Amino acid sequence: MRDWRPYVAFAAAVVVALLAGFSYVTVALVGVAAVAGVLVLTRLEPRADPEFDRPRFDRRHGARGEVQELAWAMVGRDGRVGERALRRVREVARSRLARHGLVLGEDADARAIRDLVGDRAFRTLTRTGSPHPKMSEVRQAIDALERIGTTRKSGDT
Repeated sequence: MRDWRPYVAFAAAVVVALLAGFSYVTVALVGVAAVAGVLVLTRLEPRADPEFDRPRFDRRHGARGEVQELAWAMVGRDGRVGERALRRVREVARSRLARHGLVLGEDADARAIRDLVGDRAFRTLTRTGSPHPKMSEVRQAIDALERIGTTRKSGDT
C-alpha cells in the first residue's frame, strides 16, 4: 500500500504557493521541498537506537583476565619486566618463603633465602632500583620459587 503523505504535502504546498502569487518555477520548488521534508520526517525513527549490550563477566581472583593483564604487564618496551609484574613475583616469593619461616627483606634471613633460591634469584627478588630485571632473570627467580615449593622442608618443625 502506498503512502499518501508525500502527495498530500506536494498538493498542499503547490496550492499555498499559487495562492501566495509565486511564479510557476518557485511553486514547483516549494512542492518538491515539501515532499522532501515529508519523506525525511516519515523516515526518522522517534525511538533511540538500542544500546549494544556487552556481556559482563564476573571476575574471580586468579581468573583468565587477571592472568592476561599480568602477561601484558610483564615486559616493557625496553625488554625489562614492569614494576607491576615484579611486585606480583615478590608477593609470591614472600608467601613461599614465609612457609619456610623466612621473611623477604629481613637482613637476618638474607643468607638463608640466598641459600634456598640462589644468588641470581635473590638479587632479582630484592632489587629495588632501576633498571628493572630482564625477563630471563625473573623467569629464573620464578623457577627457583617453584623448586622450593609451598611446604616446608622435611627436617623443619
